Amino acid sequence: MLGRTLVIVNPAARHGVTADLIPVVSGLLDGQVEYELRVTESPGHATILAREADGFDTVVAVGGDGTVHEVLNGLMGRPPADRPALALLPTGTGNDYRRTLGISTNLTTAGRQIIGGVRKRVDIGVVNGVYFANSVAVGLDARVTAKAVELKSTTGWSGIMLYMRALFIVLFRQFYTHRVTLAIDGEPPVETELLLVAATNGPTYGGGFKITPKALDDDGLLDTCIIWKVSLLGALARLPFVVVGHHGWMRRVALELHRSVQIRSDVPIEGQIDGEVTLSSTYDISILPGALDVIVPERW
Repeated sequence: MLGRTLVIVNPAARHGVTADLIPVVSGLLDGQVEYELRVTESPGHATILAREADGFDTVVAVGGDGTVHEVLNGLMGRPPADRPALALLPTGTGNDYRRTLGISTNLTTAGRQIIGGVRKRVDIGVVNGVYFANSVAVGLDARVTAKAVELKSTTGWSGIMLYMRALFIVLFRQFYTHRVTLAIDGEPPVETELLLVAATNGPTYGGGFKITPKALDDDGLLDTCIIWKVSLLGALARLPFVVVGHHGWMRRVALELHRSVQIRSDVPIEGQIDGEVTLSSTYDISILPGALDVIVPERW
């Protein structure tokens, strides 16, 4: 099913642990797959390698969500008729996209899953011309992501515990809402004040927060979560429900399906795209239905 395969390894993923896993990855694929393995040398290198993946049927991203993000943007830079499928061996810290694809955290199991997997056509998101596989968020959550990136490099933490620690720091030090103009699905824009907007193809981000628990990656729609202006106490009250994905019923929270979301602000607002931090006063978010093949477990 994989065909001729390019394996792109980010040795810096999970604080450099992925570099030590290269022999393991090779051992999983040797004799099973016709592949070439290339190791990235710097940020952005995975995008270049994926964009230049001529003659390959599949590109395997070995790393975390950041590696997937780079590989995805390289693949989407190729002509649709000559675009390899995307597969994932998760060795990063958050690994939210592996949840969306149903890939195990156990590397040996993940290897068996992709070798014996099947192709599935999925949607890809776009924000300001940048592609995303799993999620984009604007506002509070993006500040949390930025703090998590900082803490990851200084503490060695990972996953949802890293995100929780970052979240509480931001809640008590950088809690504020945003006055924006919001336009959804081409409707006339409205001025409003909100805490965050998330648009996703998968149910989780931040290492496991179920921000859009019913999200599907092949329905041609963005699963969106909007939390309007609330107090710090209100945010704290909602937090446990957001973690487990039971927040849709709460006041000042909207879980909806949309095709596009446009956010405008007079001042730049923090954003995150598949965990990569950005800053902009404009976010144009849309969906490309069925834009990419991915490899998922056979019974996923």
